[in-house]
Amino acid sequence: MDKLTLLSHINLFDELPMKDIKLIDKSSTMTPIKKGTQILIPEQSLDVLFFLKKGQVRLYRMNSQGKQFTTDILVDGNVFGETESFMLTDQQTYAEAMTDCYLCTMDKGKFEEFIRTTPDVSIKLIQILSNRLKDTYDLSEKIALGDIRYRTLFC
Repeated sequence: MDKLTLLSHINLFDELPMKDIKLIDKSSTMTPIKKGTQILIPEQSLDVLFFLKKGQVRLYRMNSQGKQFTTDILVDGNVFGETESFMLTDQQTYAEAMTDCYLCTMDKGKFEEFIRTTPDVSIKLIQILSNRLKDTYDLSEKIALGDIRYRTLFC
């Protein structure tokens, strides 16, 4: 797999000039991940962001009885993970590869330096976070105010 080509398909990096994508390429590590691999677990604190280049990743939470609740299914081009400054998941989230995947990782320092020097990425990150927040608000409203059909469907 060509890492540079796959990086250009990450939603966060849409419309970036090739020179910026090459900078990300140098600052990140690409790793093939097998289906079923746990990428994130709450007990394991990683200060890194993941760029899903190819594949599907399920984000979920689990209660003390082991019951799982899927919060999102990510596909090619999505970003997830957390650092002290950015939380695209939370500390109780698990991430599992649903298919064989290619993930690119970038540590906190490199990512923060990159967004300081690339305002377009900062704006795109705000858009991604805003969309996720809007989706959460929409779901909360359907659960709280929807008719019985919606509450049954979303609970």
